[in-house]
Amino acid sequence: MAKLRASVIFNDSRRMLIAIESVDFRYGNTNTICRMYGKLEPIAVIVCGPDITYALDMEAKPAGLDQLIEDIPELEATITTFNIG
Repeated sequence: MAKLRASVIFNDSRRMLIAIESVDFRYGNTNTICRMYGKLEPIAVIVCGPDITYALDMEAKPAGLDQLIEDIPELEATITTFNIG
């Protein structure tokens, strides 16, 4: 099952960029072999600026920021910290 995660990839006094990634791990067993598979896929980028915060999908089209915040609970705290600081 895939899980979404947020990673701050750039941060200075004027802007913060947050990468939203889908992380998926799977494993399988046979008689003597255990295999683990992992997949990391970019989903969106969130741009936080002094006046506006918005999300773009990987085709640079607007993405649902509210839905991303709902799917990744810690994301709201990250965005709020930037806007306060």
